[in-house]
Amino acid sequence: MTVHTLAGLRPTPLASYLAGLGLIRVLGEQADPALTAWWTDGLVLDTTVDDITGWLVEQYVPTPVLSPWNGGSGFGEKDTSQRQALTALLALPGPRLEPYREAHAVASAVAERAHRHGWDKPRLVRELRNHCPEPMLPWIDAAVVLASDQAYFPPLLGTGGNDGRLEFSHTFHKRLSEVLDPDPKAWKRSANHARDLLTGEQVERLEKAMIGQFDPGGAGGKGSSPFGAAESYANPWSYVLLIEGAMLFAATAARRHQHAAGRAAIPFTVTASPDGSGSGADGEASTARGEVWAPVWREPFSLAETKQLFAEARASWNGRPAQRAVEFYAATRTLGVARGVAGFVRYGLHQRNGLAFVAVPVEHVTVTDKPEVRLAARLEEWVSRVRRGELPAAVGRAVRRFDAAAMDFAREGGARPLARLLAAVTDLELAVGRSGRTRERVPVRVPPPAHEFLTVLAGLDLPELRVAAGIASCATRPDANAGHRSGRSMRQILLPVDPDRHWRDAPVVAGFGLRRLPEVLADVFAWRCRTAPDEPDVAAFRGSPTFRRGVRVPDADLHAFAAGRLRETELDLWLRACLALRWDGVAYEWADVEPPTTPVPLLGLLHPLANGLPTSPREADRDAPMLALSPDWAVQLRAGRAEAVHEQAVRRLRQAGWLAVPPLTAADVDGTAVAAALVPRCRRPQRMLRTLLAVPATSPTEVETPTDTEMPELAEEMT
Repeated sequence: MTVHTLAGLRPTPLASYLAGLGLIRVLGEQADPALTAWWTDGLVLDTTVDDITGWLVEQYVPTPVLSPWNGGSGFGEKDTSQRQALTALLALPGPRLEPYREAHAVASAVAERAHRHGWDKPRLVRELRNHCPEPMLPWIDAAVVLASDQAYFPPLLGTGGNDGRLEFSHTFHKRLSEVLDPDPKAWKRSANHARDLLTGEQVERLEKAMIGQFDPGGAGGKGSSPFGAAESYANPWSYVLLIEGAMLFAATAARRHQHAAGRAAIPFTVTASPDGSGSGADGEASTARGEVWAPVWREPFSLAETKQLFAEARASWNGRPAQRAVEFYAATRTLGVARGVAGFVRYGLHQRNGLAFVAVPVEHVTVTDKPEVRLAARLEEWVSRVRRGELPAAVGRAVRRFDAAAMDFAREGGARPLARLLAAVTDLELAVGRSGRTRERVPVRVPPPAHEFLTVLAGLDLPELRVAAGIASCATRPDANAGHRSGRSMRQILLPVDPDRHWRDAPVVAGFGLRRLPEVLADVFAWRCRTAPDEPDVAAFRGSPTFRRGVRVPDADLHAFAAGRLRETELDLWLRACLALRWDGVAYEWADVEPPTTPVPLLGLLHPLANGLPTSPREADRDAPMLALSPDWAVQLRAGRAEAVHEQAVRRLRQAGWLAVPPLTAADVDGTAVAAALVPRCRRPQRMLRTLLAVPATSPTEVETPTDTEMPELAEEMT
């Protein structure tokens, strides 16, 4: 066995990769069944063939590549030059072309019957496949996929072996005539070309020949040169072997029924997914034919293992074969690809000019395990329902933003890409909720539980995340007599959805995503103070408490929010992300943080009342209602009357035994920001009151915020 390192056959460009596959295929089938191959910077072959160049020139038997279903293939009435090229090829001496001659005889007979009876393309391909010799089957199955009465064309080989004006089988015939010509000068030129292809050198001049979409650098055409246009040059052996390699992408019987809406289920081929911004125009990806993900393996694969790899084409995501680029990314991050594949080269087949396409290498994708990417599957079903119909412009833009975020998350994983993906889902919900036509056919989304996502999101220790989770998890208590859907979560307050899973004409509190977040939250606080008396067990409070269900937020974070020290755009991102999840039953405790160094005094006064403060230190008054917020304070804060709210809060606190409350020292307190910071539940709400804002006549024991499942213990003695 000899190990050959072929530096000229690399994973990029696509022509080089396919030529490498073609060499593996023909050498393994015709010379060395025990051959093994793998990829490094180039292709490595371990084979008994010592002189690969000599074998190609003297012994290689070409696979019959004939396309009588195409115009310009040598079988049409007007295909004069193409027929001459095919005739010249078949006239070359020697037994190497006997399979070609046999296949040509069958193809000519089928083409003649098709012309006489007026068969359409699917009927012609079906008849040819039923009668052709077996060596011709790989080409037919790679170029056309038959399903029912339709023919689908894998993007790798254009539209059935044709790309614009370039007919692949005719070009293959011309290149074969060059490399198999027995003339001594032609033989020497063919050997030099084969050696150059394998070594990556260039001793022999390239031939002026079309290479098509497979090599953008050598394809020529308009804009390919500083002088406007350049000729197309190619190594003839490169084209011959790339066509041989493309046949490994033939659709197998097991995958024939996995096609969808005009796209054949060809191995490692998916529909195009535009990367980057999702704000482009509708149909922006219409110039892309699809994407080919070329597998690269680093361990020795035999020919049988290589064929099995392409036959199975395993790229599984969410229990089904990947059909879009983002799903293929997710498959590479969740061990959904075949074992042994180290990575993929992602090629986009994009329209260059006119009718021609070009295979652009987008990136090298390494197979890695990122378990968090599986969370994206929890969001896809509803989005797929949105896609099915005709989309208004605003909804279409939101879908593209989701696609861009999904691509980013599948590629990178991690907390922040996940946050952007969840935020894109909320944006899409808002867009659907504002579109009457889309609302009629798309149901309200059922969000997934937050606890799985929170384990990833909490990896970033950010105050904006803690505040956003506290806001998004807020919910009113349901009425025991009206069922669990009588309560309302924060997403059912800010988004146009009802607890009974119906769309609303407008949200309960309007403006989310259109106005500044503190203004919207201040309105939420006003709504809460207005509706709190309607909530069950409100008799336990004298006034209006804030939300009594939700994840508690450290007081330092809420003071930073009220003081304007949090990044508003960052908070908005995390809140939109958290609103995409369901928070009921989530009991999450953030790690304790240091008390705020620069507190907002008014917020420190109001937090104990928002939580509920015992009215008396005496043991006999344990069951007395706790002091809470006055219902009109929200309106006063929104109107800029912070001093008036402070005075009333002082009087209410003194009823609870807090005798020495200092005057309000900050004249420029932002009442709107204070009202917004009162929406989420505060962890350790009395800490600032005890340590900074007041010194009680007696030292009461701080009452912790009640849990979601228990009423607060009111028997804490205020000694």
